[in-house]
Amino acid sequence: MKRMMIVIATLVFIATASAVFAQDSAAGSDTGAGLAKAVNRGELATLYPVHVDITRVYIHSQGYRIVYRKGGSSFAEAYVPMGWFTPGGKAALIRGRGSEYPYMVAYFKPDGEFSHLKLFVLQNVKDPSWGVIEGDPGDRFKVDTLKLEF
Repeated sequence: MKRMMIVIATLVFIATASAVFAQDSAAGSDTGAGLAKAVNRGELATLYPVHVDITRVYIHSQGYRIVYRKGGSSFAEAYVPMGWFTPGGKAALIRGRGSEYPYMVAYFKPDGEFSHLKLFVLQNVKDPSWGVIEGDPGDRFKVDTLKLEF
């Protein structure tokens, strides 16, 4: 009985070890899959993320008004048109739960030009971080780019 257990344990060890070594040899080959290719650290990044803490998100049929922290004690606002929230568009809306919500990550190109943003909001629209814009906001949602104040 002891011999049978030792044989089974040895077979299990050999099977898992061969799977681990097969994975290492596949990662070492330069096939272009996964993280096999090294990144040259001397190259500039293609996008630079900017994390912004949001205090309140106001919804309107034309878009979202985002009130965010600017510095230590002041606030600023940004208007994001609803047309940006399309697949492959300039913005993505991600709903979730947790104390880190709401926040926004805006991505900028190396020359400072706005690329796109991800707006992370709470799922529950009855949360105090949500609000509604009443009335006509005018031309505030007619923007082509995002300009953040710091």
